[in-house]
Amino acid sequence: MLTQNNSSTIYVSQECGDDNYTGTSAKVGEYGAGPFRTLERAMYVILCMRASGLRHNISIKIIGDYCMNNTLKFGFSENTCSLFGGHHNMSNVTLEGYDKNARVIGGKILKGFKKDVFNGKECISLYIPEVKEGKWKFTDLYVNGKRAESTKYPKNGTLKAVATEMGEKKELFDGSKWFIANKEDLNNISGIEHSIVSFYHYWIDEHSPVESYEKETGKLTMEYRSRFAITVDYEKNDTSDLHYYLENIAETFSDENEWFLDVKNGMLYYIPEENVKNIEDLEIIAPTVSRIFKVNGEPDNKLKAIRIRNITLLGSKGDYVSRNSTDMKEQEEKFASDAQSVHAAHGAVLFENAECCCLENVNLLCMGVHAVEISYGSENIRVENCRIENAGAGGIKVYGGDANESSEKRTSGCIIRKNLIKNCGKRYAAGCGILINHASNNEISDKEICYLDYSGISAGFVWGYYPSNTYANLIRNNHIHHIGTGRLSDMGGIYLLGYQEGTLVQGNLIHDITSAHYGGWGLYTDEGSSYITFEDNVIYNCKDNCYHQHYGSYNVLRNNVFAFSGNELVRVSRNESHLGLLFENNVFITDKPSIYHTEHIAPLMVIEANNNTYYSTEGEVTMYKGKYSLEEWQKAFGKDEGSVVKKPEFILIDKEKREIKIL
Repeated sequence: MLTQNNSSTIYVSQECGDDNYTGTSAKVGEYGAGPFRTLERAMYVILCMRASGLRHNISIKIIGDYCMNNTLKFGFSENTCSLFGGHHNMSNVTLEGYDKNARVIGGKILKGFKKDVFNGKECISLYIPEVKEGKWKFTDLYVNGKRAESTKYPKNGTLKAVATEMGEKKELFDGSKWFIANKEDLNNISGIEHSIVSFYHYWIDEHSPVESYEKETGKLTMEYRSRFAITVDYEKNDTSDLHYYLENIAETFSDENEWFLDVKNGMLYYIPEENVKNIEDLEIIAPTVSRIFKVNGEPDNKLKAIRIRNITLLGSKGDYVSRNSTDMKEQEEKFASDAQSVHAAHGAVLFENAECCCLENVNLLCMGVHAVEISYGSENIRVENCRIENAGAGGIKVYGGDANESSEKRTSGCIIRKNLIKNCGKRYAAGCGILINHASNNEISDKEICYLDYSGISAGFVWGYYPSNTYANLIRNNHIHHIGTGRLSDMGGIYLLGYQEGTLVQGNLIHDITSAHYGGWGLYTDEGSSYITFEDNVIYNCKDNCYHQHYGSYNVLRNNVFAFSGNELVRVSRNESHLGLLFENNVFITDKPSIYHTEHIAPLMVIEANNNTYYSTEGEVTMYKGKYSLEEWQKAFGKDEGSVVKKPEFILIDKEKREIKIL
């Protein structure tokens, strides 16, 4: 008979399992054989085995669907410590699907819908007692593996405020707790106190539940203060002006794949898509957990060799309130957004104080905020061959302790390879495909990242010339495209920040980058970016510039192709008294008046160039402000020794589509 002592596999099934079974059989049999019903039971058994000295690899195989009521924690158990003495962890464990149909669902599959009519629209509805009783309020809904759309008011566009708490004050971090709405805009809207107010400005989007609304004055108070300044000075400051909308409004319930939660009466309404003929064809999931898995050891006793593979993770909660500054210090006040990239928000799968763990061949669908979070004290974590779609914020974030923190908090050596990250930023537009903060020696390669609202890959979190723990990262052979939908500004296909000695950005294909106001850039080296090498990249069709450097030191760009941008191909925004950029053996293809842009002629001292090829589809090539031929440029500034003007023979150019192809 199989027991935990002579088997390496534990089976779990919510459908036919029982925690009194042996757990060593996928099917119910004689003498108590059969799968466990809960993952908690499986974890407890493994911890007991570890405490008794059994160290071999154990595989937990999940059969069918497993719906989570609580986060599953890989880690330590006080119960086993008290039973066996000592401090035991559960390293060397694999969690995987029994077959390709296995799913772990971070929510509850809702059943019992009936046909109904709400707001004059045919729909389906479900009474949920826990919602009416105030025990359960969800702000995300997933239908047939996709995110359903919450109702929005106004249906299209946004509303303008009359005044804000900070008035005309425009310092970046002067946030507001309230604003004065135009009362006429909200006269015929009910349930505002159960809605969420959202707005986009600068490079972030902010979201807060409504705390109160005064009809007499139009004062709308948010539960969370805005992170950045909001004004009503639309003519003078278009990046901070308040254009807002409300979510979960009954009066705009009208479209396919749209839902509304009547919190007061405990009713959920949903309009199926046209191709759905029967209610039974719908799988509707309301999330119950923010995190699905936590793989977290301790600094002096890290979890090792936890493998999650060959399974689908579906759905988690998207509620998030910002409580951390950019240095990850906890703040007393709650904010409606992080200062950049939703950087402090959680992931549905967490690795912390973990080594040599992996996610492999995992589908992460409809994660509420970030899909994967690799946190403090983690080394050699691998995320490979995974598919991340419809995440509320970003795909994968990697971070550790900054240069001033203890070495035990450092994160390094992670491999994020051969993944698809698509259609993310669905709730928090500022989420990045990959976000790396205070982490070194990582490989981010061979991925497709597309259809996001913000940067594809972002690395670095130190502004200016200060010590940084983000360095020696390899960002290679990624295809990054259709980044930005015009909702946010200041973004890049690949965004770098701060000292990053040894970082190599190589062989990436980046195209179709769009922003709301400014900052639709292909490659973007922001404040203090230094000692980074860019080679063999192809960048084309960017809203502003293919390459932008705010300011930095000794960044090398060689053997790249830059083609077609809304403005000049290259922009430098700050004058400095040292070399900032060295261009060697690059190809520049433009249909604009010039190659380079700087605010003043003096910043050209920041740029050095040689052996480059320049070509204009419009005829003559000019280097700066519509003047200076290459020959004049060389004579006037002593730049571009060995450079030529000619059509590159190895590149197919489609002028009308603003596309290129390397032959």
